[in-house]
Amino acid sequence: MTLHMKIYPVFKPNEYFWKNHFDEKSGLTKWETYLKVVREEIMAKSFNFELSDTLMEDKSDYKALLKGK
Repeated sequence: MTLHMKIYPVFKPNEYFWKNHFDEKSGLTKWETYLKVVREEIMAKSFNFELSDTLMEDKSDYKALLKGK
């Protein structure tokens, strides 16, 4: 078995980040903006993940429905 790891530096937002990604009109707070950029722009693109906005509670309900519970 072979394991490939990607190690990224700690990402700390700076003024450039806020200037280019944060927009008060979007309705997102600063922490939500940070989360969105790290999730979508860094993690998902880097690992070719497909994003889903489904909540964990919905996933649990769906699994229970499939199992007939």
